[in-house]
Formats: sequence, C-alpha cells, structure tokens
Amino acid sequence: MSSTEEIALFPLNTLLVPEMTLPLQIFEQRYLQLIKDCVKNGSVFGVVPIRDGNEVGAAAMIYNVGVVANIIDWSQGENGLLHIKVLGSRKFRVLKTWVEDNQLMRAQVEYLASEEIIAIDDQYDGLRAIYDSLATHPQIQLLKLPSIQSVNQLGWFLTLLLPISRAEQVELIKLSDPVERVERISDQIDRISRH
Repeated sequence: MSSTEEIALFPLNTLLVPEMTLPLQIFEQRYLQLIKDCVKNGSVFGVVPIRDGNEVGAAAMIYNVGVVANIIDWSQGENGLLHIKVLGSRKFRVLKTWVEDNQLMRAQVEYLASEEIIAIDDQYDGLRAIYDSLATHPQIQLLKLPSIQSVNQLGWFLTLLLPISRAEQVELIKLSDPVERVERISDQIDRISRH
C-alpha cells in the first residue's frame, strides 16, 4: 500500500540516495524558511535531481523521482550561510508539482515501497572492489560514505559514483529490487570498460 503526502522539494544538481549524508549550504530565502520550518516542526523535504535549469533562481525542471532528506545537523556559518547535513531515507515518485510565490516548489508525492535489505556476500566482490577503489578518491572521501553492509547500499552508492547519465541514475534509483539494480550497474560497468 503506497502512501501520498505533500512535501517541499529541493531540486539539486547532486544526487541524494538512501542512507547517504549530504552537506548543503543554504542561502536563498525560500530554502532558509523551509529549513527553519523543518527544524521547528521535525518535518522533512525531498531532494530531486534537476533535469533542466539551475539550483538558484526560478524553479527548475525536475525528474519525477527523489529521496526524502532528514536534517541531522545544522549550524550558522560565519558568512551568514546556513550549513545543514541531511540523511537520505525513503524514495518517492512525484505525482504533481506547483511553485509558491517565493519560488519554493512543493509536490504531491507517492512513497515507493521499501526495499528488502539483502546482506552482501562473495558474489559481489568485484563490484565491491570497484566501490572501494572509487571511495579512495579525495572528492569522494568528502561524502563520508559508510562501508558497504548490504546489496542495497552497494547499488545506491555505485549509482551515485559511476560516470553514467543523470537519466540512467534516476532509472536505477526507481528500481525496487536491489539485486536487479546491481545487475544493471554491472552491465553499465561492462559497457563503460569497453569504451
């Protein structure tokens, strides 16, 4: 049984996947108010990838799949910016959107079914080695990704890190079967390695 809810959206050029923490700097008035409301009410917002447009200014065109962001830490920077850290949780499909007067995008979303958590075993050693190799890159280390405990995490984090298109990333996130996700990722890696 899927449930629907109205939430605010935060379109980004960065992908948020479940169980990933993401630091954000907030300076636009629409998002400062959103974060203030979330902290005050213990509410959440959705991070959606941008299809066309920019993070700043007028509302961007978005993909119709996103991940709920839970604020786990926040602080006021010396430069007046608000620094927050969010943790990705539930996946959702965007059913309809509208833009408020302050350019904050809101949406009616449908939560996607929770995935079965599948423990990782030896058959995924090759993909795990690729992940471990990517995770040593200094830029990737800034993301502070956790060590892989499940097939789910392996699929989500490789979706994030591999050089594939945003549209392909969105298709991988949509999947509800973690094994199918890593199989598709394995096919992607084969294609990438042939070029």
